[in-house]
Amino acid sequence: MDKRPVTPRQPADHTAGGSLAPTTTVAGTDRKLPLSQLLPLGFQHTVIAILAAIPVPLIISASAGLSPAETRFFVSAVIFCAGVSSLLAALNIIPRTSPLIPMALGANFAVIPVVTSTLLGADNIRLGFAAVAGCTMAAGLFCFLLSGVWVKLRRFFPPIVVGTNLMVLGVALLPNTFHWMMGDRAYDLTQSIELKPFFLALGIFLFHIFLSKYLKGFLGNLSILIALLAGTIAAALMGMVDMTPVADAPWFDLNLPGHYGLPRLDFGMLPSYLIVMILGMVEVSGTSMGIHNIVEKEMDEKQFGRTLKTLGIATFFSGGFNAVQPTAFVQNLGILDLSKEKSRYATACAGGMLLIAGFIPKFSALISVIPQPVLGGLGFAIFGVIIGSAVNMLKGVEFSGNQNMLIIGLSLGVAMLPSVYPNFYANFPELVQNIFGSGILAGALTSISLNFFFNFKELMGKKPTAAATTEEQPAKAAPEICEVETAE
Repeated sequence: MDKRPVTPRQPADHTAGGSLAPTTTVAGTDRKLPLSQLLPLGFQHTVIAILAAIPVPLIISASAGLSPAETRFFVSAVIFCAGVSSLLAALNIIPRTSPLIPMALGANFAVIPVVTSTLLGADNIRLGFAAVAGCTMAAGLFCFLLSGVWVKLRRFFPPIVVGTNLMVLGVALLPNTFHWMMGDRAYDLTQSIELKPFFLALGIFLFHIFLSKYLKGFLGNLSILIALLAGTIAAALMGMVDMTPVADAPWFDLNLPGHYGLPRLDFGMLPSYLIVMILGMVEVSGTSMGIHNIVEKEMDEKQFGRTLKTLGIATFFSGGFNAVQPTAFVQNLGILDLSKEKSRYATACAGGMLLIAGFIPKFSALISVIPQPVLGGLGFAIFGVIIGSAVNMLKGVEFSGNQNMLIIGLSLGVAMLPSVYPNFYANFPELVQNIFGSGILAGALTSISLNFFFNFKELMGKKPTAAATTEEQPAKAAPEICEVETAE
């Protein structure tokens, strides 16, 4: 009898010999689609990927004070690299490195505080982006080299750690929503919000809630995009949109390596980039297990290694092409589940569309002129869904007879400290400031350390294989995340 594990969602075919054989493992992911199906499915993934990716460069640009032209180029670079990264995951472009699964990748929210600190700490924007490029490329190389042994380290990142880190991410990013609504008065705690941006943000907030309730299926997945368009139109009618950057932007431009000069390593910031890379490896491990579960493809050690090799190569490439570290988009899991189409060529098509969009600066300029109060009205949903996904993941965690509740509570407390007091670590060495001055990194390190301290015996006693982990965790965690995103 064939004793290969069958995942909970995988149908089994009882053959005459009594063996269990997967029926759609190959046909589902490798099926080539006709153009009439490929284009709409690819467009669907493209829209969701853009919505998931563009907040990252917009937040960094607003926090670091980038000009409209710099913001436009940054957005184009992020979209272009998201396309290349998605193609690397779906197609065998570099032999023996691709998992060949429908996994869309793009900018990682966890890099926001680290990249912002790098840009603000540099003498000028060119040196700042050169340092971002160098540190991102080093992190990508680190991920690629660690991919072969990562499966042996995964025991240290159980669902309690992954779920807590996801919650820390949402909580740490949520204050950006408040800053967007405040506009020019952000970060000044003595100021109150102006009425015009307040009512614009409130209107978008309520409009999105309405869309989330009444739009279903494909349109339901576009609720953020619809609210974003409606909010921008409303802001334009209120005289809050400056279309000059769109008019000045060219129709076509190339994103070439070295736009800001040769990459350089900032050894003070590099540890922060490596920590974010490790967190990204944890996140991609969980998301990719969910994808393998949905597409009914076994995730053995070779698949695990290839998934992380793709992440490493994509990160190295993104650094060289002026973007930031990518991650696998959980949102696209919802598209896979809704469409019931598991072909990797759908996300490959999306990757091609993203790549082309990255060559059109007017598209990026149009995104860059979205008023901050519009983003503020949607920020509650964007970051709130991350927190909701964390709650869903933590539902499968055991809380009786252990200190898992304390791990979550202390990690969130440490993560919130820099958000409330940004200069809390100002008198500490630069390395401490770079790591603990970011709520995301501080909270993540706290959860990993506390889990190791409280659950040491359990961690050292378990010796999971990739296959065993695939059977146990995705069945609990990944589909639940998928359901949260689909509901959104």
